[in-house]
Amino acid sequence: MSNVTVDPNLDRWTQNFTLIGSDGHPFETNMGDFDFMRKWGIRLAINWASQIGASIILLLVLLLLTKRDRRKSAVFIINALCLVLNCTRLIVQSTWLTTDYYHPYSVVANDYSRVTKIEYGNTVATNCLVVVLIACIMISLSLQVWVVCVTIKPLHRLIIMSVTTFMALVAIGFRFAVSVLINIQSAKNETMSDYINIVNDMYITQAVAVWLYCCVFTFKLGQAIVQRRKMRMDQFGPMQVIFIMGCQTMTIPAIFTSLQFYEEVPELASQGTTIICIFLPLSAIWAGLVANDASVAVRGPDGHQRLLQGEFYHASTNASKNSEKNTILSSSTYSSSGKESTSPNSPRHAKNLSDDGIYVGKNWSVTEEGEASTTHNAYV
Repeated sequence: MSNVTVDPNLDRWTQNFTLIGSDGHPFETNMGDFDFMRKWGIRLAINWASQIGASIILLLVLLLLTKRDRRKSAVFIINALCLVLNCTRLIVQSTWLTTDYYHPYSVVANDYSRVTKIEYGNTVATNCLVVVLIACIMISLSLQVWVVCVTIKPLHRLIIMSVTTFMALVAIGFRFAVSVLINIQSAKNETMSDYINIVNDMYITQAVAVWLYCCVFTFKLGQAIVQRRKMRMDQFGPMQVIFIMGCQTMTIPAIFTSLQFYEEVPELASQGTTIICIFLPLSAIWAGLVANDASVAVRGPDGHQRLLQGEFYHASTNASKNSEKNTILSSSTYSSSGKESTSPNSPRHAKNLSDDGIYVGKNWSVTEEGEASTTHNAYV
């Protein structure tokens, strides 16, 4: 052994070595292939695990923040179902890394004879879950676009829904076809190299469908802001905030559906579907607000929610004007210094003992002189 010489130009980390194939004949493989498998498996595990965590967290947020009366709506049920299906898909898909499909020898020797029926069933289940998930995503997008377009002309709404629904059905059809082919090829222990074109078509149609929904959604939001400006509603209010949120919740998923064509990072292919599932509930909040538009905002525990319902600014302005005109309901006005009020609208000028009591409907405001004042409606 002491007489053995090592080639100084040999890269020991990428050296070749010999294995015995399933037919009994030896074949050469490379350490670089094993290293690539190691890194790719770690990247897949991190990628899928992060998607599982994000989906579970958003599902909990959706369940906790959605009002009880809206949990029976179709949009909420579909969005929650998308998150549940996505979590289930990723968990089942993650088990693939522990099966003999990903055994180093099975990969380099292309020998999957040790794959059990349960492991093959996991692969079939994953592909079927993806088809159902894509169908639920397209249904949710269609529901939200329908809500957004509820105020436009019936003919325009029919055209928009027909085009988007047709594109969604095409995307679902391609996904279904690819899933069937993957299951067939897995049963034969063969790859999808012969069907690479239909796989690319599947990704293209899915990206086009999401981008189409994105364009309709953001265009309708932008049109609403333009109409408000024509009505001299130029303040940076809820509609502008909602427009930014709508661009975010629809544009980011559309961008991720395009990134799945970047071959240098193949993990992005699964990120696109998860990003859509995560951002769907956020855009659904806007759709729900449009469907239940309210023009009155009041004080209370849910005042921050009513702030987003479109007309908080105008409601508060009208309320302040009405309170100035309706002086009969006002019982007293005090200055912040504790002195007697000199307001001509006050029915009394002297402070009595009842002023320190608990009042129902106490409204705080600021006078023109910058002094704080209170208006009491009823005494308890």
